[in-house]
Amino acid sequence: MPRVLLLSGRELEELLSPAILIDEVERAFVAFSEGRTVTPPRTVMWVEGNWWGVMQSYVPGYGVGVKVVNVIPANLERGLPTIQAIVNLFDPTTGSPLAVMDGGVLTALRTGAASAVSAKYMAPRERGPIAIVGTGYQARYQLRFVSYVYRTDEVRIYDIREAAAESFKEYAESLGFRVVKCRSAAEAVEGARVVIEATTTRTPVIEGRYLSRPTHVISIGAHMRDARALDDDAISLAETVVVDSREAVMLETGDIRIPVERGILTLDRVSELGEVASGRRRGRLTDEGITVFKSVGLAIQDAAAAAVAYREALRRGVGRYVDL
Repeated sequence: MPRVLLLSGRELEELLSPAILIDEVERAFVAFSEGRTVTPPRTVMWVEGNWWGVMQSYVPGYGVGVKVVNVIPANLERGLPTIQAIVNLFDPTTGSPLAVMDGGVLTALRTGAASAVSAKYMAPRERGPIAIVGTGYQARYQLRFVSYVYRTDEVRIYDIREAAAESFKEYAESLGFRVVKCRSAAEAVEGARVVIEATTTRTPVIEGRYLSRPTHVISIGAHMRDARALDDDAISLAETVVVDSREAVMLETGDIRIPVERGILTLDRVSELGEVASGRRRGRLTDEGITVFKSVGLAIQDAAAAAVAYREALRRGVGRYVDL
């Protein structure tokens, strides 16, 4: 019978450091944009008003990953995570299951790694504050990973929930950052050199008129067809717009779909992160421009991150096995 390795969220935290995961996720994006992965569009369903997704991918050198994930905003009031998931890793040759792991933590880690890859190629040379709009669960991983490639001392934050902002402030200060709590998203992004949007908003919270130059904007929220985190100005002012997948963002987020349909943005101006990482397209054109990375998340990230976690767990003797 197959022996399957179980990995908890705490164990994933130990195994998947920025030093390890960022480069691995970058390789997966390059493989995706070169057409070397098998990555069908995710299956989405709505259950009792909440979003559920099934994501699957084969990434050469990593394996087959399958994730079941949900987003349940009301969990904030229940004291539960708004994003929960389980990721399964399979051997692509034998089909045998290899591991089952906490998909909520894995999702946060691999999303942080993707944002860091974008910052590696798109953030300005000029150093300045990182602004974070939305200081929930994902924001901690965004700060940890993005600041690994874009070094700064100051973090400017805004959240409509005072308790969330205060909790994040304490976390960021524990990492050595100087933290400025702002009264609005506009105040947070003014003067920032990297802006991270990590909210559950359905309407724009990042307005182009408040963005300073140079700035790199990372948006990981607004993952529904009619939801937007970035307004028209933020898109039209950008010298480059980079996404994880052109197909996915057109299907799954209003941040790209709506500007394209309005004629504000054309798809030939939209690059994929894997194209930028491989050098086929440029992530930043000038030292003074605004750049945008819009992510909805891809199963390649889950497959690669799960495989790296599995590899590291075997090397370090972490996790426990169950016999199916």
